Amino acid sequence: MNRKLLYFTIYILAFAFSSQLYGQTISSGELKKLDSLPKLEQVKMLSAWCWKNREKNTDEAIQYGLKAIKIAKAEGYDKELATLYNYVGVLYQHYKYEIQKGISYYDMGLPLSLQVKDSVEIAYVYNNLGDAFYKIGNIPLAFEYAKKSMAIFERLHNAPGIAYSYINMGELSRINEKYNTALDYFRKAIALRQTFNDSTGIASANLEIARTLFLKGQTDSAMYYFRRSLEKHEQIKNKNYMAYSMQGMGDVFLRKAQYDSAYVYFKEALKLCRERKNPTGEIDSQLGMAKVLAKTGKEKEGEQILDEALVNARKSKLTPNILKVYKAKGEFYHQLKEFRKSSGNYQNYVATYDSLFSALQYQTLSEVKDRFQMTEQLNRVHQDLKAKQKDQIYAIIIIVLLLVLSLVLVLRHRTVSRLSAELLQSNQSKDKILSIVSHDLVSSFNALLGTSELLMEDMDEGDMAGAKSNGRLIQQTSEETYRFISNLLTWARSQQHTIRLYKEEFDLNRLLTDVKSMFDNQARMKEIQFRVNAGAEVLVNADKNLLQIVLVNLLNNALKFTNPNGTIDLSIEKEEKQVKVSVKDNGVGISPERMAELFKSRTIDSLPGTGNEKGTGLGLFLCKEFVEMHGGEIHVSSVEGEGSEFWFTLPLA
Repeated sequence: MNRKLLYFTIYILAFAFSSQLYGQTISSGELKKLDSLPKLEQVKMLSAWCWKNREKNTDEAIQYGLKAIKIAKAEGYDKELATLYNYVGVLYQHYKYEIQKGISYYDMGLPLSLQVKDSVEIAYVYNNLGDAFYKIGNIPLAFEYAKKSMAIFERLHNAPGIAYSYINMGELSRINEKYNTALDYFRKAIALRQTFNDSTGIASANLEIARTLFLKGQTDSAMYYFRRSLEKHEQIKNKNYMAYSMQGMGDVFLRKAQYDSAYVYFKEALKLCRERKNPTGEIDSQLGMAKVLAKTGKEKEGEQILDEALVNARKSKLTPNILKVYKAKGEFYHQLKEFRKSSGNYQNYVATYDSLFSALQYQTLSEVKDRFQMTEQLNRVHQDLKAKQKDQIYAIIIIVLLLVLSLVLVLRHRTVSRLSAELLQSNQSKDKILSIVSHDLVSSFNALLGTSELLMEDMDEGDMAGAKSNGRLIQQTSEETYRFISNLLTWARSQQHTIRLYKEEFDLNRLLTDVKSMFDNQARMKEIQFRVNAGAEVLVNADKNLLQIVLVNLLNNALKFTNPNGTIDLSIEKEEKQVKVSVKDNGVGISPERMAELFKSRTIDSLPGTGNEKGTGLGLFLCKEFVEMHGGEIHVSSVEGEGSEFWFTLPLA
């Protein structure tokens, strides 16, 4: 760990865990003395006061932070300003429960952190953004930011940051029902935090372990960890986490039908959450109490508490809270056999969820837009970009936004009529599309932006060899991105069952020749030779466009995984009542394990090619679906290190 990073870590730990300084009220004398200090010292002192008063007096802490921000902006202290934006964002998110306001401060701090190249602060902003998007239900964005944060912390060997990342990754694994993976992350966080005596972090990790064990059905083990979490949080007087621990204990007692004990813990948790003005914790406690009242025959009291919870959920302006209440009310009335009320609440749940999904789609779109705008601003700071470069960047941004918007409109899910197994399958498909749009598409255009900048620099410097190399890279990336978008749109249409066969009679040899010519330039660039073995005219009655997609994907894969100076053999053979089309290469081959997963629809995973070409993993699934729509079959044989052969059959015309 370098000296700068060591000082930063000591600085954070000193203010986070010092019992002497934590939560002190700043005297009027100290505030008066502050004005006599140099501006930079004022900012540092206000920043320290802001952070150490976050739990004891949040409103006062925010005022210190805002005052420091005002001075730092006026004096141009960008590094300190980036940290302050992050601090104030945390205060609004975790202590005032205004998550969107917290995100706005993170968004102001991130470009400054990038500008001053403060890797630690960048990682913490990503970590906080991941946690914020998790809280409002945008799991794909939460996962992307959690991964970015962890990668930076691990590169810096920053133990506190890595521990935070473990917690985030554990929560995301748990929401995907990967409970054992989640437990591994939480236990790794505890082990790491023990190395620097982070008692607060250890206590919170114990709570996450308890929650995960409860979801696994291991109630006795869960109760043990809930009790440990409660004891540790009582020692540090963290009322929010004391309440969360009590809620967990109430859930265990409820599952064991010990209703009196469950009600006591839920009620005490509610009291603590109200003291801390924690709306989400208050709602969870009320829902627990309502479940107990339903079990003990006190339906009217339970109904009243659920109505209060719904009012609180709407006041919180957090859609996940509203969803929880509607679901709880549906279960409550279903248990009482009041099926009309139960159905109404379930319908409200579904309608609210659909509204949330639409909002998350546009939130993801906005996030892509904001990040591109941030990149553009940073480029203006570091380089004097020419007008043509700026026009290209604007054009690319507009194209990306239009493409993402098109995907959102095409793939937007129909309103779900009732809560069922079909809802779960739909949700998985939506999250999958959001992950692709949030990650793969942005990565492709980031590569185009970066290579375009290098090309312009080469042109300015007269480096024609470098310009030619970067030009080839732009062409290759553009072709890969085009095929990526084409496959993604085709896959989306297939998921909606909107693809139909439009058959016509045509010469299959001619189609193969036309598709091969599309890849001639790419083959020359990799110095790969095509060898075509096709005889006389072969007529088939098929959908020409769908078969072209099949051939394009097979030839693209062959080129992708064939080394320079390799060969690709293309052949068409007539058999008894069918025709066989084969694409054979002498490339890297496929492992037996990967061959077993090649044509599975739920697998969106692609390895880089021999020229580091990228893909989505959708192509082979589309090939299988389109060949089978024609009544044919597709097969593969491969030897790792020697090459692969893909072939498919079609009925003759």
